[in-house]
Amino acid sequence: MLYKTIWQLLKANKVNLVIGVVITLVITFFYTQSIDIGNTSLQEAKILILSEKTSPIIDGLTDYLKETQTVVTMDEPTQKEIDDALYFQQVGVVLYLPDDFTEKVSSGQMPTIESQSRPDAFSETVVTQQVTTFLQTYVVFSQEMSAEEALAKTKAVLAEQGDLVLSPAYQQRMGRLLSGMTFNLLAYGLFMSIFSGFGVVNLAFNRKAISNRNQVAPVAKRKLHGNITLALIGYSFLLTIGFSGLVLGLTRALFCVATLWHLLNVLVFLVTMVAFSSCVTAIIKNSEAIGGISNIFIMGCCFIGGVFVPSELLPDIVNKIAAFTPTYWFIQNNLLIAQSQSFRGAFNETFLQQSGILLAFAAVFVVIQLVMSKDKANLR
Repeated sequence: MLYKTIWQLLKANKVNLVIGVVITLVITFFYTQSIDIGNTSLQEAKILILSEKTSPIIDGLTDYLKETQTVVTMDEPTQKEIDDALYFQQVGVVLYLPDDFTEKVSSGQMPTIESQSRPDAFSETVVTQQVTTFLQTYVVFSQEMSAEEALAKTKAVLAEQGDLVLSPAYQQRMGRLLSGMTFNLLAYGLFMSIFSGFGVVNLAFNRKAISNRNQVAPVAKRKLHGNITLALIGYSFLLTIGFSGLVLGLTRALFCVATLWHLLNVLVFLVTMVAFSSCVTAIIKNSEAIGGISNIFIMGCCFIGGVFVPSELLPDIVNKIAAFTPTYWFIQNNLLIAQSQSFRGAFNETFLQQSGILLAFAAVFVVIQLVMSKDKANLR
């Protein structure tokens, strides 16, 4: 009878519960439509070269890169404008030439060039190699001839271009990255659906009339709460299976050993989501507050945690704040899995450490709920 009542409550509020499912389905579907690893080809990189000075060497390097890449320009961009350009794919790679770039190259030294790119941009490796090739070639010739002759000779030697073919290893790496980014989306849809389910059921059973009636019921209060929690855990587990099945179905072409680690990470995150949802909905009795947490807190954690915007593109202070949320560590585990070549040794140590942090969050939520429930019992 109890489980039937809970089912009816969930069914009656299906519109609110389905929101997370629909949003995740739509985002995941359109996201995975761009995945075609088997036909992956190396596209031209959009390069932004930033330098305080100009010189024939810099112009020569720019012309050389233009032969195979696309060089874009921005008038004195701020760091925020650069980050936005990277996020919206207006720029793929940013090269920061130091002030002493020309002086060092002219003296036969290799300058240190800082770069910035999107986390999933393989083109940074290609661009960096091209820059290194140009500078090394120029330095060799500059030791035997004038700067003008060395530059002309460098351009002539590097005019011969070959074909660059993607290796199977690169395709596998891109597959893991795309699969990991898709699993990240579960942090929003799954978390919101589980929390909303806990909120709907606990709000109903915590209503004064229902609570007073349960006080005189033949079933012990602790047993009643235990059965409700057990039912909600079952609901959460079924949701997890459904969401994970959706992701696996849409990314079936990317299935590999890393996928199994992603599923393990989802199970660890499930424990934290259930503990958080149970704790918060047991303490808060206001439906507006529950809705606010669902729409603002969970969404906010996803934004700063790296679900919708890669954490590498966020300011350091934002990442430090995000580290106080379980969502951040779920994303970090997915990133670790996607970037790892071997699933042993250092990987296991880091994965266990970050999973331990997720479980520590769950333990904190459980302790808070136990303390709050004991205080309420003492007050009575």
